[in-house]
Amino acid sequence: MILRWIPEIFLHDLIPVLMPIAAGWLAGRWLSIPPNPMARVSFYILNPSLVYLSLTHSDITGEELARFLGFSISVPLIAGGLGFLLSLALGLSTSERTALILTAMFVNAGSYGLGVIQRAFGEATLARAVLYFITNNILLNTLGVLIAVRTGNRTGWRSMLILPSFYAALLAGLVRLTGWAPPEPIEAGISLLSRGAIPALLLVLGLELAHIRLENRWFLVGLGTLLRLLVIPLVAIPLARAWGLEEPARQAGLLESAMPAAISSMVMAVEFGMHPRIIAGIIFLSTLLSPFTLSLWIAWLRV
Repeated sequence: MILRWIPEIFLHDLIPVLMPIAAGWLAGRWLSIPPNPMARVSFYILNPSLVYLSLTHSDITGEELARFLGFSISVPLIAGGLGFLLSLALGLSTSERTALILTAMFVNAGSYGLGVIQRAFGEATLARAVLYFITNNILLNTLGVLIAVRTGNRTGWRSMLILPSFYAALLAGLVRLTGWAPPEPIEAGISLLSRGAIPALLLVLGLELAHIRLENRWFLVGLGTLLRLLVIPLVAIPLARAWGLEEPARQAGLLESAMPAAISSMVMAVEFGMHPRIIAGIIFLSTLLSPFTLSLWIAWLRV
């Protein structure tokens, strides 16, 4: 029965999300539009607006929040452990090992994940997915940086302290705790900005993909993609049960864990001299194949 739903899910839930990604890719290729300006607008203005609005208008309780954050932290940690063990078994170099670990741990939870989840499951599930997005970003900017440099420097913590979505989440928590709300015109302005967040994120993803340069290391790229799209989501299923996630948190958590590798991993690869093209290959291939694997996961989560 699940397989019968795949074409409909692909057509109705994924094609609308893939269209702005394709538009961004074409703009990057044909018009040579750089991703940085739009990415900065999204990072500093649109993303925080979406985070604030989603969390203040959600029905997430304190107990559910604690369980979901536990799940959102445990999945990347276990994914990193699996990447580490696999790299040891294959005798990979240190930089290759780090590339495999980073692409296993960190997913495209924002631009791609939020767009797919909103389309497939609606606003309640989107609010939980926003929490996964924030958690994944904080881990990427702290633990991810520490893994990349393999030292105890404080770069990651400084990155977290300038993460606008982190402060938007704190403000949303304050609003919910105190019952205070901004005046209606301000709330309406935030709402207007939040509506542009997901389309802009998808366009940025397409622009970023257009500028990726690949390397002919297809065994390692294929292995990283298999780990990211299939193995880790399967591991996340018992984790969701262990943390007691129920719908819609279970839908958000499991679907975010099945997303392709994060574009942000490329920034670290370039910054710290790892194999940037291996990471680029895993990002590109996992993104290319993800519509097919995500269609299966969406169908299964709807049963």
